[in-house]
Amino acid sequence: MAGSKPRNERPDAYAFLDLEELRSRYITFQNEQRVHLNLSLPSIHCSSCIYLLENLNKINSKVLRVQVHFARKQASIVIDSKMALSELANLLNYIGYPPDFSKNENNSKKHDRTFLFQLGTAGFAFGSIMLWSTPDYFGLGKDNPGFRNFSAYLSLLASIPVLLFSARGYLISAYKAIRSKAINLDVPISIGILALYLQSLLQILNGQGAGYMDSFAGFIFFLLIGKWFQNITYASLSFDRDFTSFFPVAIQRINKANHKDIVPIEALQIDDLIEVRNEEIIPCDSELSSANTYIDYSFVTGESLPVLVNKGDLIYAGGKIQGVASQMIVKATSNRSHLTQLWNETKNKTPKNQLIRYQDRIAQYFLIVLLLLALSSGIFWCVVDKSQMMKVIVALLIVACPCALALSAPFTLGNALRVLGKIGLYLKNVSVVESLTAIDTIVLDKTGTLTDPNSYELKIKSNSLNKDQFAVFVNMARQSTHPLSRALALANEDIDELTLEDFQEIKGQGLSASYQNQHFIMGSAAFVGNEQNAQGNELFLNVDSQTAHIQFESKWRTKAIGAIIEKIGKEHLYILSGDQPKDSDQLIALGFSPERMYFGLNPGQKSDQIKKLQSNGRQVLFIGDGLNDVGALGTAEIGIALSEDMFRFTPSCDAILEAKFFSQLPQMIEIGRYAKRVLQICLAFSLLYNLFGLSIAFTGQLTPLIAAILMPISSITIVILSTVLIQLKFKRLFKS
Repeated sequence: MAGSKPRNERPDAYAFLDLEELRSRYITFQNEQRVHLNLSLPSIHCSSCIYLLENLNKINSKVLRVQVHFARKQASIVIDSKMALSELANLLNYIGYPPDFSKNENNSKKHDRTFLFQLGTAGFAFGSIMLWSTPDYFGLGKDNPGFRNFSAYLSLLASIPVLLFSARGYLISAYKAIRSKAINLDVPISIGILALYLQSLLQILNGQGAGYMDSFAGFIFFLLIGKWFQNITYASLSFDRDFTSFFPVAIQRINKANHKDIVPIEALQIDDLIEVRNEEIIPCDSELSSANTYIDYSFVTGESLPVLVNKGDLIYAGGKIQGVASQMIVKATSNRSHLTQLWNETKNKTPKNQLIRYQDRIAQYFLIVLLLLALSSGIFWCVVDKSQMMKVIVALLIVACPCALALSAPFTLGNALRVLGKIGLYLKNVSVVESLTAIDTIVLDKTGTLTDPNSYELKIKSNSLNKDQFAVFVNMARQSTHPLSRALALANEDIDELTLEDFQEIKGQGLSASYQNQHFIMGSAAFVGNEQNAQGNELFLNVDSQTAHIQFESKWRTKAIGAIIEKIGKEHLYILSGDQPKDSDQLIALGFSPERMYFGLNPGQKSDQIKKLQSNGRQVLFIGDGLNDVGALGTAEIGIALSEDMFRFTPSCDAILEAKFFSQLPQMIEIGRYAKRVLQICLAFSLLYNLFGLSIAFTGQLTPLIAAILMPISSITIVILSTVLIQLKFKRLFKS
């Protein structure tokens, strides 16, 4: 269903949403400032719907953010905590997108069936009216006026369900846009529909035949075919973006015998007891059953300040444990699609969207020019030949295709996003593809990025710890996501698990915990207080003056480094590392410029260095392991987290890059830049098509029926053109 008329304008129509037991069904997160919820909006049907909904904050400032999932006809909405859900529902209903609050899982199928009925109705009417109008096509209708009038009224009868059922989405959408003092793409389409129908209706009532009822039914039929093609193409764009493989696919569940089993998160049931360790994402709404802990909700809200949660409190899915492992009771089942949605919503920076805004401006100007052109052509033909006036106006409104302009950016950038997903680069959204077109500087982290975190050689340079103390440090390392900690934990998998207290991890510095009234610290030389022995790529361990010093010998990703330097050029590459410059000679030998390497930086200093590059006009892409590089990932125009299969997912980034595809980064950037050229080609084609079609229609040489066929063909051509060009570029770059 494309658009729907509000069934009830009463302000209390959605009052039931303010009942706490019903309100909580639609909320995915809430705190004192904001409320996150997901709503089904079945009236979403085109790009203008997306634009209106995602700019809802301009209508009501209490709506903080809206993100539309077109294929699912759903919207993820963030509102001010002072806004009642009933107020939001009334607002959505007023602009023509009433929420569907039913819990029926087959709703999407029901709406698909409705659309197919609309398409079928228009197709049946189109074929029937053409059949009944066959004598008129050959000039035979005038010889039998009785049959001509009979077939005209049959055509009128067949056209009524087309107008009231098949075309209602466009008409209602245009009405809502005008009522909201806006112009969307459905406005000129609806004017064309009404002009064509009213002219034909007058001809039928005056006994002049069926008029253009065949063109009217054909116009709606071809419009719906174009929408069907658009829907399936939009849905297909996400099929190859399998970044969900990096979300936590399993969790530790504690059974009644107090044994821990690893189970898929989809297998969790309500009241299951689970254990979530430091930095792991909580996969479902749960109740904390262990001691008080801190939760990082930056995945959900974008705010990095941890929140204290007390025993018995509800914890929302998407939070991350900060500290020692915690136990919690499952209160809602979960799946990775919810975590996918949260990641897509997380906003670390304000996207520029210059290409999309440029296209939107063209589309808006196009609508104004089209309406002025229709008015001027009407005046011209009223003077020259009144009998041609309505035919020309209708043909102008029909043949013009603002949809092709509007579809250029989402399909071009969406196809680039899709093919990049095939080669292991999973971008958050099309805005990141757009940012990729302008990148001129690449900044690389060293540890875990240029080095392989699964290929360390551990050398114990000194050790005064006993066996039990060392076991505590290994358990601390298991709680951390830093590459050196993981390497230590992997090298000592046979050590038994211990229950730690007061665990803390300070990003880029180290870990601390308590066990049996002893305080353990592990991390960099500066964190432990042993700076005189700092060399880099090492861990210092300290408990009650007992120490250990472990050196990690790095293994470089030589293939990836060679490919990036060769194709990008070392003058565009920078290295920012928290380690000491112990490896600088090896990096120079690999091809990096010494003046573009910076060592001994903490996370804040990495961000500052990126800001310095940006102040010099650089467009920066930063690649890190996503562990202690949160600030840099958020500061750069594009922040990419390099991920191994074993990584715990870190959402503070714009994209995830599979480490095995790291060497193909230059080709990935080239795909992004090529997408800009494809978008320019699509926009040029759309404008040329419209100029050609409008010029022919203005001269009166284009019938409404032919215009109705050409209009959706232009949209389909844009989709095919963007898909083919991106795919050909992809095959040329990655033919191996």
